[in-house]
Amino acid sequence: MDSGKQNVVSVKGLCKSYNMGEIEINVLNDITFDIHKGDIVSIIGPSGVGKSTLLNILGTLDKPTAGNVYIDSEDVTEFNEDKLAHFRNKKIGFVFQFYHLLPELRVLENVLLPQMVRTSVLRWIKERKAARASPRP
Repeated sequence: MDSGKQNVVSVKGLCKSYNMGEIEINVLNDITFDIHKGDIVSIIGPSGVGKSTLLNILGTLDKPTAGNVYIDSEDVTEFNEDKLAHFRNKKIGFVFQFYHLLPELRVLENVLLPQMVRTSVLRWIKERKAARASPRP
């Protein structure tokens, strides 16, 4: 059904299984769904049904056994590790149940760390100095 809304995430035939010796454990079986711009989505279910596995795949931290994940119309299942890292840095955000901060950095520096990595630290420092020097409205 075409709702006329823009897909930001589209999952097609997603499967994930793990091999434990000779035993194959199927965690996700033929999952298909779309998330449209503006949708509010929650993933709920009892322990062990694959919620974290699905989130790891959607966050490009893990790859599916089969199927495709499209984020902003890009098939992220086809990306190599370098392209995935760049994509995650620009497009994916994670909210953790527990905060994971680098103890040697202030909170603000921890929050800004992805931007620093994205632009290069020296360029980031120059941009921050310029922003501080410019008059505020």
